[in-house]
This record gives sequence, structure tokens and C-alpha cells, in this order.
Amino acid sequence: MIVIVSGPGGVGKSTVVAELLRRNPGMRRSISVTTRSPRSGERDGIDYYFVTDEQFTDWIDKERFAEYADVRGHRYGTLKCSLESIPQSDIVVFTIDVHGGQAVKRLFPEALAIFLKPPDTVELERRLAGRGADTAEEIAGRLKLGQYEMTFAKDYDYMVTNRDLSTTVDIIDNIIRNVQRRQER
Repeated sequence: MIVIVSGPGGVGKSTVVAELLRRNPGMRRSISVTTRSPRSGERDGIDYYFVTDEQFTDWIDKERFAEYADVRGHRYGTLKCSLESIPQSDIVVFTIDVHGGQAVKRLFPEALAIFLKPPDTVELERRLAGRGADTAEEIAGRLKLGQYEMTFAKDYDYMVTNRDLSTTVDIIDNIIRNVQRRQER
């Protein structure tokens, strides 16, 4: 089963998915490719595959990506091989932007798409500032992009507001389990 989790930057996608996977050792996370530098604590091959812009371009030319996008000056993508090798019994969670989510959903209509939204813009701005990774200008750009990304929420199977980590993970876990049961029938 493919599970897509999308939402605006700073909404907590990575944190929510990490907790979901911690609670469910049988689930695994798809590892995206990116041209951005690792953030503190991120590891190549674990959190992302960190590649050069030249390598990313080469892989585009070789059609190795199922989807890719330019996001805030960096490129992100999902390798086709990561989608093609998922056994039916596995649950693989993809943390990708809205365009990537749409691309994966087109390739795999049975994929479960969950949109993670913030309680409000003020909270999203607080979370982005709390990371300490972006300038005020970058945060403003992320907020503007986030408003645009929110317009895609209606295209997802489920929308979950991330007010509290534990509750959000409980809700998403229940959604996945219920959809999985329906698919097994």
C-alpha cells in the first residue's frame, strides 16, 4: 500500500511520518532524492538521497524519476524504482509535495493520499520560525507557497489538521488501517 502525505512546508510532515513509523515498525518510508544540503541530523540514504544538481539532471535525462519538482531553489524527486518494488503487503509512506502527490496518485490511483494542514497560518509561521533554518524572507516565501499548496487539499482522500503530534499520528494511523482493511476485502 502506498500512502502519500503532503502539506505545506513547516506543517510537520516529517515529524508526523517519523512518529507513525516509530509506532509501526512494519511500515517504511520512501526516501526521496534532493539537491538541498542535509539539515542537522539528516543522513544520506536514511532521510533523503542527497545528490548534486548535475546528478539530479542526469537522472531526469535517464527518466529515473516518477516525479520531481523544483521547490524553493532545490529539487526533490521520487525514483521510479522505489515505486515499482513495493510488495502489496507492505505499507510505504511517501512524504512529498502536492505536485509529487498528484503524480504518484496518477501512477497508482489506489494510493492513499493524506493532506496534512496546519491549524492556522500563525501556527505555521511559528513552526517555520522555530526551526531556525530559514531567514524571515524565506519564511515569507514558504508561507506564500503554503497558501498555494493548501488549494490542493481538496484533491486528497483525507485532510488531517496537525494540532498535536500524538493525536495527528493516531488519526493517520487509523485512516491507514481502515483503508487497508477495505482494500483487503
